[in-house]
Amino acid sequence: MQLRNLTVRSRIGNGLAAIPSLGFKTLCLTIVCLTYGRAEAAQAPSYASQVGYTSNTFSANFSSSGVDLSNSKDPGYSWYLWNLFGKQTNPANVVLNSDGSVTLLGPPYMNGQLMTATPAKNSAGFVGTAFGGGAYIEATFKFDPADVARANSKGWPSFWSMAFEASMRPGANQWTGQAPAYVHHIEVDFFEYLLLPYGAPQNAYGSSMHDWYGIYNNTCPPGLCQVGFEGNEGKRLAPGSTDFTRYHRYGALWVPATPNTQGYIRFYFDGQPVGADHKWTQYTNQPPTNLKQQPWAFGILDQQHLVLILGTGANEPMTVQSVNVWQASASQNLHN
Repeated sequence: MQLRNLTVRSRIGNGLAAIPSLGFKTLCLTIVCLTYGRAEAAQAPSYASQVGYTSNTFSANFSSSGVDLSNSKDPGYSWYLWNLFGKQTNPANVVLNSDGSVTLLGPPYMNGQLMTATPAKNSAGFVGTAFGGGAYIEATFKFDPADVARANSKGWPSFWSMAFEASMRPGANQWTGQAPAYVHHIEVDFFEYLLLPYGAPQNAYGSSMHDWYGIYNNTCPPGLCQVGFEGNEGKRLAPGSTDFTRYHRYGALWVPATPNTQGYIRFYFDGQPVGADHKWTQYTNQPPTNLKQQPWAFGILDQQHLVLILGTGANEPMTVQSVNVWQASASQNLHN
């Protein structure tokens, strides 16, 4: 056997430890558990490896050792309950299945039940992982479009992300050189099944980005200003025969900009590009003048870190089999 994704998390006093692992064997000592697995590691898709993303920096199952259902906010878990904006997930709405998948049942927060990081009362201010520096990010899940249609878009199956800097580190999204509280941060939506009420076909879904900025309820009331995908730019079409009640893979390839090359996001469905790429030039803290017309709009992504989020609406069960991240390395991630 070859050691893989070795993690140590001890609870001194009761000798318990929990390690996120799917199909891994766990060796428990007095106060420490070591997790090791089969020699074969998850293989990076060819389009990820072509840009140097060959390291599987995140790959965890949905078991009691991988999901912090007790909301302990202890380090060492892969997934934490949604706990932002005054809303916290009810653990009863997160069902761990015997095959290592998880079924999400919705509220209290629309489209957010599990996150890879959460605020915590420790010196770092959080536990979990946020991803930076570029990545290929992919989730495998299933749901029933009929449930979404009946719910009339009061929430929807979603796999998305928000900037760690905007949600877990106060002041970290301050726009350099601007007035106090003038913020700037990214949101990347890998998958949102929200287009049915707008006359879109059943095989359509949203994959988009939002560049948020301004002083809340002041610059662009109500809320913040944003540059987002316009018109049909964020609409993606799976093959017309797609059965969403079966598992499918939804991914996004994020390649940061350099002084000489554009950065981009390319979305994937079952390993195939879907829809147009979105590109930007390198962002170096330029001022927010005519932001919607700037080639560097969305480039703030390259300076920030993504917290991955899974969620759905009420009465719209969504079952997630796996989430994987491939990167050049984990050196630019935030982890505690």
